[in-house]
Amino acid sequence: MGGGFYDGDVGVRQRSSGRDNFTYAGYDGPDEDVATARRRVHDDLNIKNKIRECRDTEEHPQTTPIVVAMDVTRSRGDDAKVIYGKLPMFIGQLIMKGYVDDPEICFAAVGDATSGDKAPIQVAQFDADNVLDEHLGKIWLEEGGGGTGQESYELMAYYFARKTDLDCWKRGKKGYLFFLGDEGFYPVVSKNQIKAYIGDDVPSDIPTEQIFRELQEKYHVFFVYPQKTWEERKDDIDAEIKKRLDEAGGRYDDVDFRASLLWDTYDDLDLHVIVEPDFGTDGVAEHIAYDNKVSRNGRGELDVDRNAGGRETRKPVENIRWERGSAVKGRYTVFARNYAIHDEDNYRQFPIEFTIEVEMNGQIQTFTDTIGRETVRRGCNTSPTGSDVVVGVFDFDPNERPLEANAYSGYDDQVIKAQWASVIPEENILIIDDPRAVVDVMMGALAISEGTELDEYIVDMAGRGQTQIRQNDARGALDNLANTTAVAKVNTNNLPARGSGKKRKGKTSRL
Repeated sequence: MGGGFYDGDVGVRQRSSGRDNFTYAGYDGPDEDVATARRRVHDDLNIKNKIRECRDTEEHPQTTPIVVAMDVTRSRGDDAKVIYGKLPMFIGQLIMKGYVDDPEICFAAVGDATSGDKAPIQVAQFDADNVLDEHLGKIWLEEGGGGTGQESYELMAYYFARKTDLDCWKRGKKGYLFFLGDEGFYPVVSKNQIKAYIGDDVPSDIPTEQIFRELQEKYHVFFVYPQKTWEERKDDIDAEIKKRLDEAGGRYDDVDFRASLLWDTYDDLDLHVIVEPDFGTDGVAEHIAYDNKVSRNGRGELDVDRNAGGRETRKPVENIRWERGSAVKGRYTVFARNYAIHDEDNYRQFPIEFTIEVEMNGQIQTFTDTIGRETVRRGCNTSPTGSDVVVGVFDFDPNERPLEANAYSGYDDQVIKAQWASVIPEENILIIDDPRAVVDVMMGALAISEGTELDEYIVDMAGRGQTQIRQNDARGALDNLANTTAVAKVNTNNLPARGSGKKRKGKTSRL
């Protein structure tokens, strides 16, 4: 793939309308029922049983593959918009300044397969012309993700390690792959996820470290990490469920066990938790729900029950929780039930999607599922138990709670950095303060890796009008990479002669 050249003027004009080019709802599939056919990845970005190629052509004889893999979960969904806005400048500068030969770009989007995202991996073709705008615009900003501080980066790494064909690699040159995000990855690549989203049959789960070793045989791999204040990060983690609970007066913090249900229609879904004390040995199971809101010992409670009286809100939430120090040891079964239809205007919009977040002993898990129409009796205030959707069975023991249990421990900066440093070179972890600097930092990493000095690149930034703050942000992110690259040149006796510089290839006529 990848003929032609990017026309920067056309790209700028396309952006002048101010129109939001991204979808938050997903795309229609082959199903005739529109309601069930939506919520899927665009066909052009669906890579199941497909490979992506970056080929040398007469127009681009020395292609440089550049992958930009963006986290599109709730915490980083705006990064795709930043990339889209700056794409004409990005490509224009790469070519005009000659930072890399014949850049061919592939946009990809990372979600969370483990937490039930519908589109946890989206990958476009490698291209060089204005079709790149279309590729970006087809990305589904699903804004999902879980609550563990991990996304499916390892699944994306598998795809690019094993399912891309690069002509540059055959010439002995690697491509470049940039992960843009602020979380870690899962310890293994799930064989089930590989089968479901990529189509490969593998005999067992694959250690993530192994996949990243394979990936780095074909690509220089970077992690661009926009830092946030702790309050900003915590707000992202808590996200919509906490917001709705706070508004409804429910308890989110300081709990032993909490299950929170969220959906987006007027219909009345109900949250249920069945507790079998001491794992069912001598105790009697207790069922907390709308008709039994408080446990026998008064400690467990359904403290929010929305849409029970009718069309209250399209942003409902329900919450069952045991305050810190009050939950009994036992087995907790959590499920949703479709109690009644209230959203008559939206009656055909089935199945109803819902999310249940479970916090136990300070650790949070998120589950996304659906309830179908066929289990509900319209005009009736009862619903058969056949509509029950169990999201999990959890063995709770108060003695297993860490002394300093922290639901957000997986999001700690040092934890995330250390995990990425275990699979890619530390100098390839590019930390920035302002997410808007992501394009400048990616371009700087490409330039430095191909021989441009850091000081020279910062001068280029000043020349295109970047502020001193932005220049300092880029310098801080790239300094370790620049120093490591300089040492490598010395160690390989490849230090360029004084004043030699990298030859600039003026191709501005093709922008």
